[in-house]
Amino acid sequence: MDAQVVIEALNTARSRELAVIIQYMEHHYVAAAASRLPSGIQQTRGDTWIHGRGSGFAARLAGRPGVVVTLKSVAKIEMLHAQSFGNRVTALGGVPTVTPGERCKASTVREMLEYDQAAEQEAIALYAGYVELCRQADDDTSSALFEQILLDERAHAAAFRGLLESLPAS
Repeated sequence: MDAQVVIEALNTARSRELAVIIQYMEHHYVAAAASRLPSGIQQTRGDTWIHGRGSGFAARLAGRPGVVVTLKSVAKIEMLHAQSFGNRVTALGGVPTVTPGERCKASTVREMLEYDQAAEQEAIALYAGYVELCRQADDDTSSALFEQILLDERAHAAAFRGLLESLPAS
């Protein structure tokens, strides 16, 4: 196995995750302020965790949470992804990056959700390629990690798409 190639892929993915954590939390705060909802109150109990594991996210999408809750929920899942990638880098003998990639700033909720959906689509394409890279490097553990995280990224993309569709036309 060529561990260095896999470590680089994992660190690239980790950098991306760190960037979207910042982006989604920034968007969460902006959306909370725009909706004039006290963000500290809305998130303390009953946070909705949006992930692709278990009984299926799409089947539970009815009663979709609002933009504010969704952004924070997705950011939390992305934090778990960053942690998982870092753990795998360490297990392979590497050093996890702490440098986030680039993020997008937006001025409207629609623009935020468009950027956020685009970020999830980019992750889906990137991680699908990394599944194959890890397979070629005979690293089934890293391949399985990317496959597992792909489920979440697809669920996040669906959540952002649903929120975009629910917004009034501008």
